[in-house]
Amino acid sequence: MRQSGALWKCDTCGRPFANRNQTHSCGRFTVEGFLAGKSRQAVELYHNFAEAFEQLDDVITAPAGTRVGFQVRMIFASVNRLNDDGLFAHVVLARRFENPRFTKIESISPRNHVHHFVVHDAREIDDEVRSWLREAHDVGKQNHLKDR
Repeated sequence: MRQSGALWKCDTCGRPFANRNQTHSCGRFTVEGFLAGKSRQAVELYHNFAEAFEQLDDVITAPAGTRVGFQVRMIFASVNRLNDDGLFAHVVLARRFENPRFTKIESISPRNHVHHFVVHDAREIDDEVRSWLREAHDVGKQNHLKDR
């Protein structure tokens, strides 16, 4: 696994990856396409959530077919679904962190745990959520692998 250096870009879609020839949903996707047909309320909630990433350095917005990921070297957070019921998202943390706000936690490796949560209102994008984003951003940089 390559942990530092330039990102590889897919020749077809131009999306950057930490690993050469990484499997992905190849296509030219946009945030606008993801937001198309959503209510004004849902779009505002997305923009409020996306603003939380502005405090983090080198974040790449990585829209895919059904979601919008946020990436440094790897995707560390994602909006997986968005509708009038809320913004359904996840962060990847290097530790399993139990919190009642998480709706599900998937451990995909000893140092990668996907923590799912729902935001119903912009006020829920609080200091706690911002702390998850900062911690996940460090995972996105793959800093958690450097201590091995």
